[in-house]
Formats: sequence, structure tokens, C-alpha cells
Amino acid sequence: MQIETIMTNSWNIFKNNIVAFIIGTLIVAIGSIFIITIAPLVYGLTYMAVRGMKGETVEINDVFEGFNNFIRSWVFVIAAVVIITIGYIFLIIPGIILSILLIYALPLLVLRDYGGIDAIKESINIGKKNFKDTLILFVIIVVLNAIGGSIPFAFVLILPYTTICYTLAASSYIEEAPTAIAGEIE
Repeated sequence: MQIETIMTNSWNIFKNNIVAFIIGTLIVAIGSIFIITIAPLVYGLTYMAVRGMKGETVEINDVFEGFNNFIRSWVFVIAAVVIITIGYIFLIIPGIILSILLIYALPLLVLRDYGGIDAIKESINIGKKNFKDTLILFVIIVVLNAIGGSIPFAFVLILPYTTICYTLAASSYIEEAPTAIAGEIE
């Protein structure tokens, strides 16, 4: 995986669908006030990233795709939170490692139509096999999210962009090359 290529391609996908991603992210933020809608809306944002990655037109209503996968999205979130929480309970380091290894899980849930546990297992396997690149991508995304979190409303740019980054990275590892990628992508 070429990190620079992932970052550049993610930006191109984002800018080619900027309005849909910004409004979709606002829907996720507002909808997350109701805790029950968090998992399907985040699934929907990842679904938007997959559509953009494939060169399809991303539409605002794509963010609601997660409601068609309501149970699966919640099984994934609950399993991931439990696993990561247990990791943090054991001296913090295992929690950090699990957080890094699970960065591909949500994209795999959408890309491969997996169940939550299968997405987690494959993400851990991909992360272990490619730990150096996974760690670098994780650190870059954490820094971007920290910057985005410190600037009012920057999350509407950072959240969809980082979601696209993780989705492209996961796709590159599972060799599900997109049929077409929108924009000027190298």
C-alpha cells in the first residue's frame, strides 16, 4: 500500500463528491444524538466511501444505507467496542494495538458484506500482516482527526476524508480493485 497514493486518491474522491459527503457527515453528526442511529449512519458513511471509490455518484441518501444493515452494523460496533475496551483494561497497550488493527473492519463490513465478527477477524489479520503501513496510516488519521477536532466544524471535512482513506486502504489489501475511481487518480 502506498500511503501517499491512498491520501491523494481519497482527496480526489472526496472533492468529486464534496457536497454529498459534507451533508452526509452532518446527518451522521446530528443523527448520532440518538444513540440507536450511530452504527447504521457510520455504516452509511462508509458505504458512501465505497461508492465514491468505485467511481459511482455518491448521493446524500446513501448515508441511510446502514439502516438496511441495522443489526449487522450494531453487532459490529458492539463487538469492536467490547474487544477494544478489554484491550484497554489490560494495561492500555493491547487496546492501542487493537485500535490500530481494527481500522479496516468497518470498510470490510461494507466491501465484503461481512458480519461484524468476520470483518473484525479479517481486519486483525490484514493489520498484522501489514503492521508498519497500518500503523503509519493510523497515526496520520489520528493527527488529522486531532486537527479536525480542534477547529470548529472541520469534522465535516475530516471524517469523510478519513473514512475514504480507510476504505481505500482496506480495498487495496483485499485486492478488490475498484472498477473505476472518480477523478484524477494516479
